[in-house]
Amino acid sequence: MTFRQFACNNVLRNKRMYAAFFMSSVFSVLIFFVYAMFIFHPEIIGQEIHESVATGMMAAEYVIFLFSFFFLFYCVGAFLKKREKEFGILFIQGMTPLQRNMLIFMENMLIGIVSIAIGIGVGLVLAKLFFQFAGFLLAVKALGFYFPWKAIGLTVVAFLILYAAISLFTVLVLRSRSLLDLLQGSGRPKREPRASLVLSLVAVALLGMSYALALTADGVNVLVLMLPVIALTTVGTYLLFTQLSVIFIDFLKKRRTFYWKRTNLLTLSDLAYRMKDNARMFFLVSIVSTVAFCAIGTLAALAGSIQITVMKINPFAFEYQSKQSDVERAKHLSLIETSLQQGGFSFEKYQVAMRVLPEPINEEKIGVVKLSDYNRLAVASHSPELQMTNGEVFVMLNWIGDSVASKTLQVGNAQLAVKTDTNMTPLIKGLEFERLAVVPNQVYDQLPKAKEEQRFVYEVPRWKETQDLSLKLQDEISHFDENYSFSARAPYYHTMKQMANMALFIGLFVGVLFFVAAASFLYFRLYTDLEYDKRHYGSLSKIGLTDAELTRIVTTQIALLFFVPIVVAIIHSMVAFVSLQSLLKLILVASVFKPTAIVLCSFVVVQGVYFWIIRNRYLFHLKQSMNR
Repeated sequence: MTFRQFACNNVLRNKRMYAAFFMSSVFSVLIFFVYAMFIFHPEIIGQEIHESVATGMMAAEYVIFLFSFFFLFYCVGAFLKKREKEFGILFIQGMTPLQRNMLIFMENMLIGIVSIAIGIGVGLVLAKLFFQFAGFLLAVKALGFYFPWKAIGLTVVAFLILYAAISLFTVLVLRSRSLLDLLQGSGRPKREPRASLVLSLVAVALLGMSYALALTADGVNVLVLMLPVIALTTVGTYLLFTQLSVIFIDFLKKRRTFYWKRTNLLTLSDLAYRMKDNARMFFLVSIVSTVAFCAIGTLAALAGSIQITVMKINPFAFEYQSKQSDVERAKHLSLIETSLQQGGFSFEKYQVAMRVLPEPINEEKIGVVKLSDYNRLAVASHSPELQMTNGEVFVMLNWIGDSVASKTLQVGNAQLAVKTDTNMTPLIKGLEFERLAVVPNQVYDQLPKAKEEQRFVYEVPRWKETQDLSLKLQDEISHFDENYSFSARAPYYHTMKQMANMALFIGLFVGVLFFVAAASFLYFRLYTDLEYDKRHYGSLSKIGLTDAELTRIVTTQIALLFFVPIVVAIIHSMVAFVSLQSLLKLILVASVFKPTAIVLCSFVVVQGVYFWIIRNRYLFHLKQSMNR
């Protein structure tokens, strides 16, 4: 047998332990490759969205590459620790440290090359389906298949460098250990982990502080506090699993009525001794899952709120604003209405007059519209109507967080009390003013007509279908003229939807990659203990442990392994979403809670199915070993 064949046989012999690591590697290559295929697609390169799509996907490529590096480095290190006894035996038989390093390098590169080949192969098979899905999300024409030489080259080079770097870095940091330690391997007696009460209290304090900061942050303060909250949550989560969990297990063990009940003694004793190994894995799974939940939930909320956001920013399908000096008004209005009629679109036309106050307030020009006209537009756009008395003026806020310093406003001969509402958005914009005010009809009639503007708006029930018509009108009606302005909702809606779906498209697969990696951590942690568990439960079965008791113990332990970090990640994510809601309101995102609930429930269901499959397989292997 050659040394190369020996390395191949090692990988095949440990295939069960390498399975999750290998599948995660394939999935990383697959996602990287399909993004590269889209970036280099010839039909996308010539379109307007290519630059933004390419930028977003290249950012995703960097994230995937960096994440893959740290994920693979962690996994390889854990595998080597598990194989200490194997290396000890090989050293007795004459293997040198250099040969061991060469063996590790060859094994890693073998897994890497096969992962790259399978990832690219699966990507090519699924390419057409992927292009159809991407085209649907990005609202572009169906993309044809092409042979992606550039994408293949980029993927192969990137991941060969990645696996080579991981292999070299691993052997460089590999610690030299005594032969006795290597031969004992993971069979060395484990000391019961000890925890610090002080550090446990610090964990509670850090998580409490991070949650308090996140839940009380408002608006742009969320961005300011984001890094401190992430740091506090990360450290707090680590201490939660390494310190507080041990304290909690000790507390349960001291409650004799609970500890001595049925199989709790076996479950808790075993859990306490494994906590040191599991704590780091719990921490990694919690953090990685939190990132996945938050990324997908936030992007789903953004994508799902596009129509509401656009309709608040552009309340009407078409808007035409005109000064008194506009000599093109009649021609432009006729063009808009004729185009709508020829396109088979029904519409309602509304005309509103606006006047500008002679004197600016706080260096802002104020446009004024009468109450009756504003309420006509409010009814047409399904917005709330305004109610006010003769001594009031309603000043519109231009954005969430905007405010008006003045408590009163001089309008004509009247001194009016200023009213505002953060939930109201302006239905009217002007050419010569920065802020809109709504006044009673009789107050409006007292203002001079010297700077009166006319606004014509069109409510079109089938406005989403006016994309082509809107672009044609925008080409024919210049929207840069100082005397008039024209805007349409459909092009803005389609652009916003395209960008939001692109972000969701990118984030979805990256988030799923993170979740798959978290599942791989769980799988690896479980199957590294399989041989020990076979001996452990085999011994217990000889002194009376029944199959039902074995099933109960193993189910409890695997359930804790699978769901404790996920529950922590869900709690972290829910706090993050509450905080993000106040930030996303600034860009008029309605709510993150419905898409968040869908995302979290979906992940829990997938995790539940994964738990059921792994639990059954694990019990099968244990019982098979016990019955021999």
